[in-house]
Amino acid sequence: MTVDEIFSSESEHLYFRLIAARNALNAANDNETRQVLNEILDDTLNNLSRIGTDEEIAAAEEIVVRKSNKNVKDYLTCQKFNLIASSVAFVAIVASVLALILIIVGANNSKVQAIITVIIIGAGISAMALFVASYMKKRMLAAKEQLKGKTVIGCRIDTEVKSTAPSSSSSASKPKAAAASTTASAGRAKPERERTTTARKQKGPKVVRNYFGFLKVLIPLAVVAVLGFLVYTNWAKIESSIKNIMYNIGLTDPAPKADVERFKQLNAKLVDVKNSVYYNEADKLYEEAKELAKRSDIKAASAKYSEAAEMFNKCILHNDAEERRTRAKNFEYYYQAQVDVEQSMLKALSTLNKIVATKPEFDYAGRVIKLTEKYSSYTALVDTYEGGGERFSIKDFAMKDSALSIQEERMGWKKVEPTVDREGYKYEIIEKKGDTVIKWYISDEYVLKVTDDGEVSLKR
Repeated sequence: MTVDEIFSSESEHLYFRLIAARNALNAANDNETRQVLNEILDDTLNNLSRIGTDEEIAAAEEIVVRKSNKNVKDYLTCQKFNLIASSVAFVAIVASVLALILIIVGANNSKVQAIITVIIIGAGISAMALFVASYMKKRMLAAKEQLKGKTVIGCRIDTEVKSTAPSSSSSASKPKAAAASTTASAGRAKPERERTTTARKQKGPKVVRNYFGFLKVLIPLAVVAVLGFLVYTNWAKIESSIKNIMYNIGLTDPAPKADVERFKQLNAKLVDVKNSVYYNEADKLYEEAKELAKRSDIKAASAKYSEAAEMFNKCILHNDAEERRTRAKNFEYYYQAQVDVEQSMLKALSTLNKIVATKPEFDYAGRVIKLTEKYSSYTALVDTYEGGGERFSIKDFAMKDSALSIQEERMGWKKVEPTVDREGYKYEIIEKKGDTVIKWYISDEYVLKVTDDGEVSLKR
């Protein structure tokens, strides 16, 4: 059956309506117009479904297809994958070029290996993406060939229909259409007149301004400009980050090749810088300790000298750090002994004995000797004295509240009297038991106990 035979019936006008709508849809340049034409085509197909025969509907479907059509689906799917593959290829090429530039400009060594690696990876990804894009484009063309000469509802596909005039077969059907129109019933003529009246009332063509076309150019340019500005202002960070990434994945090594001599040189410089920092900090602590000592804050001075000694120890081979460390420790012990003597003269004497001779001589060497002799004169009496059934055991001496005190085994700490009322004795201690007063006189060789009942001599 030919087209002339199909469209010689009452629905012949629908055929020409479809032709006009299809040509207008193909020629439309804006979304609003395409939407209106799609609605016209939908309405036309609905009319065909109501009044057309099966053969007429089949013929109309050869002209207009919906988005659910298999060929349309194939075309759209392949178009999507073609776009994705093309984008991947473009990104891979751009990334490879940037990587090559960074390698050439920024890498210190192993450039050849890094360049070959980038080329192989970039070329591989780009080739695969371009192959997929080419394959999808072929499938698009095949699907498009199946849609040639048809109008697609729901999306815009160029079906390559260039002429708006009906074919020769359609032209031949015009006389038949005219004859059919002449013999049409009065009921049919009325809708024709109504359509003519409606057409007269319609306004002129609507002018549509295609602002979107301008935005399609402006937006990409703005994005490129912003990206370019960000890259320009953050180039140092970007370059550093890319170098780190390249180093982490093994493409490049910013460090020079292993060189024992170069390592020794760099290590010596680093050690010297480190030692200088420690030495300067130690010297600062040393001076702070001296100021504390001048203010008679001996406890704080001892602690500060200890810090300085530890810092000098970290740079022991730098300049005179070893000697100054020893001097700092000596001052630490000297002042610490003056703190210790408040609790134990034996402990203070032990602390003083830690002081070592230095060259030049320790500043407080004379004072240390005097303190050592003084404390030793007291601690020399530490012993147990017995006699006449009595026992007096000296355990330690201390300077409590700036006064000399003796620690006796039974009595504990007892303050030494400031004056001795009996000749031949060095120290006197008074013990009270209720109303009874006991006096203990201490000499180098023995202790004398004196009570109201008499005297008892206790020897070592």
